[in-house]
Amino acid sequence: MRTIWRILLGLVLVVVLVLVGMHFWAASGRNKEEQKLVALNKYIRVSSRSFPPDGDMPVSCSCKGEERSPEISWENVPLTVTSFVILATDYDVPTPAFPIFNLSHWVVYNIPTAVRSLPDGVTPAQMIALGGKVGKNSLGNLKFIGPCPPLGRHAYVFRVYALDQLLSFPGVPDKQVVLDAMEGHILGYGELTGYFQ
Repeated sequence: MRTIWRILLGLVLVVVLVLVGMHFWAASGRNKEEQKLVALNKYIRVSSRSFPPDGDMPVSCSCKGEERSPEISWENVPLTVTSFVILATDYDVPTPAFPIFNLSHWVVYNIPTAVRSLPDGVTPAQMIALGGKVGKNSLGNLKFIGPCPPLGRHAYVFRVYALDQLLSFPGVPDKQVVLDAMEGHILGYGELTGYFQ
């Protein structure tokens, strides 16, 4: 009986250590991403008619609704911009009190300079019609993942980047591939945070 308890205690300890390690790994990944932002110009103003800054996102955007992407607008962009990128990320998975990993909700790139907003519920086909491209979210598909937090009130960060070039990939990129390709080509950025519980 004592041996079974030792085995169970050992397993619990291993699980706890793995979770703590994942927590610090996720925090370091977010910190690396945010450290790169410190050196960038943050002057693009990002707004949404779907929710106020630091306000609650509507149910229609979430898994409890239709999972519609929110309306996103941006202004005060550099004159030399060639394209825009939008990345939407939840850094609070599974809970804001103990985040273990980041969930990429939306990857949109090569948005033409004439486009300064995306409508509510824009589909990948509509995005292509506007001249942009859609990358893979964390689930591996090309749509907006609506907020669906398992625990707590999560922050959903929508970042708009202005680039000095178009991005080119051999396949469909995910968020990290887009971030890597943007490095050295970001003229400025802005962000908008919405919450959902």
